[in-house]
Amino acid sequence: MRTRLFGKFPWLISTAIFMGCGSFPARGASATTFQEILADTTRETDPTPSPDGKWLAFTSDRGGHGATQIYVIPAEGGEPRQLTDEPDSTRAGTPSWAPDGKSLLYVSTRGKRYNVYSLPFEGGEAKGEPKQLTHAPGSHRFGTYSADGKRIAFYSNRVRPGELYGFNIYVMDADGEHEDDMARQVTDSKGSPGHPTWSSDGKWIAFVAKEYDSTRQQTMEGNILFTKYQLYKVPANGGKEIRLTKGKIDGQPFEDTWPSWSPNGKWIAFGRQVGPKRDVWVMDVSSGKTFPVTTSGNCIKPTWAWDSKSIYYSLVNDKSEDIWVANDLTLKPPPEPPRSRKSRAGSSARKSATRRTQR
Repeated sequence: MRTRLFGKFPWLISTAIFMGCGSFPARGASATTFQEILADTTRETDPTPSPDGKWLAFTSDRGGHGATQIYVIPAEGGEPRQLTDEPDSTRAGTPSWAPDGKSLLYVSTRGKRYNVYSLPFEGGEAKGEPKQLTHAPGSHRFGTYSADGKRIAFYSNRVRPGELYGFNIYVMDADGEHEDDMARQVTDSKGSPGHPTWSSDGKWIAFVAKEYDSTRQQTMEGNILFTKYQLYKVPANGGKEIRLTKGKIDGQPFEDTWPSWSPNGKWIAFGRQVGPKRDVWVMDVSSGKTFPVTTSGNCIKPTWAWDSKSIYYSLVNDKSEDIWVANDLTLKPPPEPPRSRKSRAGSSARKSATRRTQR
């Protein structure tokens, strides 16, 4: 059953009607509607909407040959259009828009290793040849612009190219690296930081990294191979890395991936896996509280719309991925659970003991 929702995406299917699609309104998002944008037997993933809301870019393997390319689809409906035309032996993926909407960043394995490229865009088509922006040894992944369009953050293993977990976050100018002006390293972690996302004021970069403890690397529990990715942030010019998520949920450890900072600066969306379930979660930046937007599992790779009112994401279904959007988000962190009378009494006793000690 096809429905027209909110005057946009007339070809979408509403989960209010087709409840088997895998996403439902969750705590903190009671007015949210979930809509399916692309669903077929191919892999459509990494969705990212353009700043003017007219286009949705994504990665797809619909061309066959085991390769992926970048496509766009009009927001008001229509057929997907292929933007990149990489050789069959390469993969292009993870598009992200420049703030002015006139170009996209993506990564490609042309040249037999990953680099960040910029592709001019106009009127739904690529206008010109891609420009390679990264030029150091190693592998360079997922470029994303700062809000003013002057800087690009990405992650790279250029210092430790032979290591599986040798990545760190770097920042370069918008026109790319040059021999006398290479990217600046902003994290110094052995936890393999990845997938950077900028705060709206350009002062911070959020990312995910594994917890690294050099004193426990020889143990199963402390070895980086077995630790999980968590959410961090770092000053955009480099500095102390601050961990944002930790702990357990219902006694289970969780792993956080693919953060996306909302353009209004208030929220960070990210993928979270608890046990076998993967869902889209959101962090309230001011309080640090986190809560789910989807609850049925297999929802990954969230990216904010530029009005901060929608989150696009991928839904993993068997061997394919489909693109969905959570619209009309009404986000509110869940309230603190009420404390029992016993716990309040214990807290008062501890405070009294502290005051006596201080005297």
